[in-house]
Amino acid sequence: MRNFSCPFVNAEVELTDEREQHIIETHPGTLPDYLEQLAETLAEPDQIRRSDRDLDAMLFSKWFDTIRTGRYLVVVVVRQTETERYWVVTTYTARKITGGTVIWTKA
Repeated sequence: MRNFSCPFVNAEVELTDEREQHIIETHPGTLPDYLEQLAETLAEPDQIRRSDRDLDAMLFSKWFDTIRTGRYLVVVVVRQTETERYWVVTTYTARKITGGTVIWTKA
């Protein structure tokens, strides 16, 4: 398991071994290649959206010129309210950000 600092939620965000394996299998070329960018996205996102599908999920996104020909890295984080635990469900790259409701944007 890995932990990443996330000032927005004022907590550590967990990436369990099971979720990391899921990401490797489901989104090839994302992990472990972009672990540094994942940490940067959680620490200094460009934008955060609340998921339309799960109100306890937030989509952290950040643009990287170094991902392929330029892409966003999107890190989906879920909050377990009863334990105040935050964990990465998945991460993927995208050319543009769609869906969800913007709850924070970098000034």
